[in-house]
Amino acid sequence: MFILSEMQDIVAVVPHHFKNQLKETLHNSLNWRFANKVIVDLGLCVCLYDILHVGDMFILACDGRGHVPVRFRFIIFRPFVDEILEAKIVSSTEAGITLSVGFFEDIFIPMHKLPCPNGFEKTEQTWYWAYGQEEGEPPTKLMMEAGSTVRFRVVENIFKDVRPDPNDEPSKNEKSFQVIGQMMESGLGCLTWWNNEGEEDEEEEEDGEEQSANGEEDEDMSAE
Repeated sequence: MFILSEMQDIVAVVPHHFKNQLKETLHNSLNWRFANKVIVDLGLCVCLYDILHVGDMFILACDGRGHVPVRFRFIIFRPFVDEILEAKIVSSTEAGITLSVGFFEDIFIPMHKLPCPNGFEKTEQTWYWAYGQEEGEPPTKLMMEAGSTVRFRVVENIFKDVRPDPNDEPSKNEKSFQVIGQMMESGLGCLTWWNNEGEEDEEEEEDGEEQSANGEEDEDMSAE
């Protein structure tokens, strides 16, 4: 989900910061410039990891700021393709479901990559998985409600070089980085679906162990 990316930049230091520790100033400047920003074809910058090298400061003509070449490493959010992650449902539309991992909300599961068979409740704006029952009985609607925690597999990372135009409404909704996922496999989807199943299996195992123990006790009593 996270990678370390080596980067380099020239950081401008204003005169009233000359009195401060240089590395502290560089650390703050790099976080202010890159944190929570998307670099196309790289990912979402989370925070500075460390500074590898600090070059000599130089001052340009007619500019009182000091310019410092810096080589550093940043923590980048960019899920690996086929990686399985957990996230919460933010919203649903007829096109699919939008998820969030807390600091990143541009995760999308298209309708054709949801558990099948499925359906969409227009009044509640909620997708559901039509879980099959015994023959002759209607399927159970397992709802995928907003706020539910789900497990999904990463299919693709999409990057776009977006330059929003304030006068163009569609361009405001363009995403520079979007993660596409799928929930079509066993074990994927709402965690409650599988946790309940796991609890039932555990209960069955416990019942089986109790019956075995009771049977052994009966045999011991008979032998006596």
